[in-house]
Amino acid sequence: MELTDLEREFLRKLFGKSWVSPPMFDHEIVARLVELGLVETASIRRYRIPDH
Repeated sequence: MELTDLEREFLRKLFGKSWVSPPMFDHEIVARLVELGLVETASIRRYRIPDH
């Protein structure tokens, strides 16, 4: 799977901790990562890497 630079950077920041997006964050940026199962979302603003 080929990730964009932005997707890879987001995963690097997310690794090891939960991340809460700022109020003006564009959630479409990480929608593909959620669809691929690389990132979970518990709410519209909170993301984490799933335990596999």
